[in-house]
Amino acid sequence: MTKMQIKEIRMHLVQGLHTMTDQAITDVLAVENCPDDADFASQLAQHGLNVSMQCRRIKRIREMENALRRLVQSDYGMCEECGEEIGVARLKANPLARLCVSCQSAAEEGLTRCA
Repeated sequence: MTKMQIKEIRMHLVQGLHTMTDQAITDVLAVENCPDDADFASQLAQHGLNVSMQCRRIKRIREMENALRRLVQSDYGMCEECGEEIGVARLKANPLARLCVSCQSAAEEGLTRCA
């Protein structure tokens, strides 16, 4: 991977991290007091959805921070399963990718190793 490609991926990760962090800060996870049971149930359901989205957002932030750490440590772009280099096109499409296409396909099919 060239320095320009690394810089491009780093910029993409940093922008995504800022966006996700800003969203995490602005979301309010509160349930208001409601005299109506139906409204209260609706608010609880929405609260559950908000909590799930917040957890997913936090997980994504951690993945982005991890990818930025790997980018600095020079093991970014290497498949964690087979050790081969992950294609630049795949990394540009998904900078959080930790597996090459073959290993990712194998993992999705329930296999442990790529062929």
